[in-house]
Amino acid sequence: MIDVIRDLDAFVGGELARILSSVCVILLAFVLNRLNIRYRTKAAERSRERIEQNRQQMVLIKNAILLSALAIIIVIWASKIAGVAISLSAFAVALVISTKELLMCLTGYGLYAMSRPFHVGDHVEVMGVQGLVTDVDLLSFTLSETNASYQVIGRTTTLPNSMLLTAPVTNNLGMGAYVFEDLRIAVPYDVDREACAQAAITAGSEVTKEWDEAARLHLELLSSRSLLRSPSSKTRVIWEPVDTKQHWLVVRFITPAARREKTAQEILRLFWKNFGSDLITPAQKTA
Repeated sequence: MIDVIRDLDAFVGGELARILSSVCVILLAFVLNRLNIRYRTKAAERSRERIEQNRQQMVLIKNAILLSALAIIIVIWASKIAGVAISLSAFAVALVISTKELLMCLTGYGLYAMSRPFHVGDHVEVMGVQGLVTDVDLLSFTLSETNASYQVIGRTTTLPNSMLLTAPVTNNLGMGAYVFEDLRIAVPYDVDREACAQAAITAGSEVTKEWDEAARLHLELLSSRSLLRSPSSKTRVIWEPVDTKQHWLVVRFITPAARREKTAQEILRLFWKNFGSDLITPAQKTA
């Protein structure tokens, strides 16, 4: 009996028990986090008015679960960590200094694997470089560069994963299948603004009506997943001043990600067809 108790005590204090306990803690944290997301998402679907509150609570509970799991794992391995830390502290300092960039790249990949700020095929912008993500590995990710119209220009750029830790990353396809685009049209100040804006909205609505309902459902799905209010999929216009002679008519519309430029050109063509003659000044008509 005494031997059994001694063996049990040795097992509980051994590495195998620590490993099993750590795995159980990680699995429990994962399950609790999934339940948290599912519950808050369902709550948001039932009450759209409290969607921001549900998102705040979901993030708060997620962080509490992660911190609790980390604290428990540290307690489980505390005695081992203390002994190893003392014996390896000097070596670790030298190793970190000599392999700083390598460690930052690996840490950046870890951040990418956990948070997934983009996927292969997304259009991203990092430190002024924009392009389609074609590859991601342990140390770097590769962009096929594009121009302002998101067209591939035949040049590739490889960036270290350490930039994911230090530089902002803009994912232009973060919304998935549908994205919002802005079309800027130079308009003189003396134009009939109401008629001009209505012509732009009509052109945008006409071009995007084919996928308007699908885009609306897509935005609602994203809203329920991220617990954020979904923006309207309807075409809208914004006025922006340029100088004393003209200002920008900004047409904001939603479009499938694969046909951004084509949709913009169709809207512009229809706008000029319906309203172009009204933008010609009297001096131009006389000339």
